[in-house]
Amino acid sequence: MSVNNCNIQAQLTPSTRLPRIKEDQEKILQSNFSSNRNPTDLDVTLIAAEAGLSEEDVKLWYQHRLACWRQQQGLPANSRSIMD
Repeated sequence: MSVNNCNIQAQLTPSTRLPRIKEDQEKILQSNFSSNRNPTDLDVTLIAAEAGLSEEDVKLWYQHRLACWRQQQGLPANSRSIMD
């Protein structure tokens, strides 16, 4: 069985295009991001179910959060993956 990475690309997103996230959902997303910045398709599905969000909302949040994390690390914000 192969594990497919979701291939989330770091991208800063205008706040008006970000999904509305409640505080408890933010905690779930942040907790998962802290332990895994490059989730697989299955991870995204599980995170979405746990947080009560759509998979698209989770992917969009991850893209934006990954871009912010990259900036904090002194890397370019917009990139294909954390390996770039």
